[in-house]
Amino acid sequence: MTPKATRPFRILMVSPQFRPIAGGYERAAERLSGGLATAGHKVEVVTERRRLSWPRHEISNGIVIHRLPVLNYRGIHTFSSALSLFFFLLINGKRFDLFHVHQYGWSAAVASAMGLLFHKPVFLKLTNTGLFGLDAVLPRGMVGSLVRWLHLNIACCIVTSTRAADEAETFGFSEEKICMIPNPLETEIFRPASDEKKASLRKELDLEGKFVAICAARLSREKNHAMLIKAWNLFVEKVEDAELILLGQGPLDEDIQRLSASSKRPDTIRVPGQTDRPLPWYQAADVYTLSSNAEGLSNSLMEAISSGLSVVSTHVSGSEDIFEAVDIGEMIPVDDHAAMAEALLTLEKDPQRREDCGQRARKYAIEHYSLDAIARQVEACYQHHGVRTSETGISHGTKPLR
Repeated sequence: MTPKATRPFRILMVSPQFRPIAGGYERAAERLSGGLATAGHKVEVVTERRRLSWPRHEISNGIVIHRLPVLNYRGIHTFSSALSLFFFLLINGKRFDLFHVHQYGWSAAVASAMGLLFHKPVFLKLTNTGLFGLDAVLPRGMVGSLVRWLHLNIACCIVTSTRAADEAETFGFSEEKICMIPNPLETEIFRPASDEKKASLRKELDLEGKFVAICAARLSREKNHAMLIKAWNLFVEKVEDAELILLGQGPLDEDIQRLSASSKRPDTIRVPGQTDRPLPWYQAADVYTLSSNAEGLSNSLMEAISSGLSVVSTHVSGSEDIFEAVDIGEMIPVDDHAAMAEALLTLEKDPQRREDCGQRARKYAIEHYSLDAIARQVEACYQHHGVRTSETGISHGTKPLR
């Protein structure tokens, strides 16, 4: 277990989306908050209250959650969210040692401005790359110049992959300001099932006797489920007993349901929707598929490899670093359905390779993603970039992280 902090930090996590929203970056923010709280730090989260049924304040696993009012309508959502955050920080900002922001854009700009006002270091986590990365998403023009300047004036930019680090440096962050730290994961929860347990799960989920591929991702355009379904059409021409599980929900719910229903073998594609219990699906599957056009570091991929699954992934941020370090399956070009189908066939035909890849994947996850390990890295990042504790005013130094 991580030793308790001798001088705990008062940390404000700024995460516009948070539980009960259960996407990748939301889960990463909650895991990190919990890991730092377990390490002895005082962690509070400020997020949006998108529904009146959500409580304004909540304490969960040692984390205090503040949900701020927001007008969740197109055209005014972002402005109302930024305004709520501004007033929260204006009233409460002084009592924290640092702000840790989990989404670039207006939230990060407001946090950066208030950090400058109160002399508090701000840490920014980059959640994506490419067409959804920092430079592509931030506005341009006169207002955009101010927003970009505020981003560049944060204390540290936390990235999860080499590609994200390169993009951060191209954006204008100095190498000294960039820390590469993966997302945290409960590796003791996301673990392979025993043979007996796996057989039981496959029976329960009606997957007995099938080769099972799974994709757990938001049903949105950048995840490119359409390519995966096209690949599956080719795959099931050669494999009789197989099933593709598409976990998740999103703006393309109806499109994915329609593509699945019109596929060559619709009986082999299942779209169960969103679940807060993906583990049984991982443990029952044979291979994990990542068909995305862009990623930061896929949290679902991390969960899958920690659960001992071999992987077929497109050549995207995060996956690149893992595949460079260890052989966990097959990597293919982005948006190449023929290559995806061929990679699936390769793993389907070779159970021993699937098992070996899964074992290497599990070992990699334990070594790189455990909550204890990531909490220690984040603490070191805070210390290196001059965080001072409220109680002592002491700032702690450590060696550069990148």
